Amino acid sequence: MAKGKITGPKISAKVKSKKGFCVAGHEVGDEFILSLLTPEGLCIDACVCLVQNIHNMIRTKDKFWETEDAVAVVECPDKENLVTFELTKIKS
Repeated sequence: MAKGKITGPKISAKVKSKKGFCVAGHEVGDEFILSLLTPEGLCIDACVCLVQNIHNMIRTKDKFWETEDAVAVVECPDKENLVTFELTKIKS
């Protein structure tokens, strides 16, 4: 477990759609808040797909996703049981 207070921009990863059966049990409307740490309960496969977009939203200053209203749509790797996440910055 990380010690001390971890700060940084926060990103909401919300399940927008689901096709088939998600082995992690993710359902439409589930929301995970990510920043410099990952939240408990987020599927590792989904996390792998989300991490590059989240990194860009947190760290990159000269790209379109730095705007307050930026949204990224990311899919998990299981195309038969597809879970789609919408990433948005949480306004401070």
